[in-house]
Amino acid sequence: ILAAAGISAGVGAVLICPFEAVRIRTVAQPDYAPDSAAVLARMLREEGTGSLLDAVPVFLLKNIPYAMTKFTIFDLATERMYAAFPAAAEELQLSLLVSLLGGIAGGSAAAVISNPADAVISELKKNQSGLSPGEAVQQMLARAGVSALFVGLPLRMLFYSLLASLTFVVYDSVRFALGIGSDDLKLYLDVLDGALGNTGSLS
Repeated sequence: ILAAAGISAGVGAVLICPFEAVRIRTVAQPDYAPDSAAVLARMLREEGTGSLLDAVPVFLLKNIPYAMTKFTIFDLATERMYAAFPAAAEELQLSLLVSLLGGIAGGSAAAVISNPADAVISELKKNQSGLSPGEAVQQMLARAGVSALFVGLPLRMLFYSLLASLTFVVYDSVRFALGIGSDDLKLYLDVLDGALGNTGSLS
């Protein structure tokens, strides 16, 4: 699960980076261009393609720990809650409550882990100074100390906890609607793992 979360987050970071570069520039410099398309055109014209991708390393440092932390904390939290209340695994309302609480815990922890990288991304993209990620961190620390890396943390905790909890609640709702239990998923993964193992040995 952690490997899958890390890989998917890495791919997502590369794909989303150009869009975030345009969004941050639009918000940070309202007079930069009249709309997002014009912002993109001007960035490409004046700064080149690299301006859309230079934050990819920071995005990787943000998204991969974020995804891995979210799923790890969610799994640990829900496992503890199901161990304390076994009946919740078979009751829709209780299961959704467990997913909601686990999502809040996972999203909040992931927000704390990823906030420094979020702050660095904003620092990189809010101006045209051509800062490297390292220089951006030094500039932020010189300006406000370590607290600069956690600016906006309460809002991000609220947003990410809501996002994660809603994601897991929807997942559990669909699972219950289809009549799929957690044991069914484990059995399917075991069968799939065995099939892949047999295929590898045959080849």
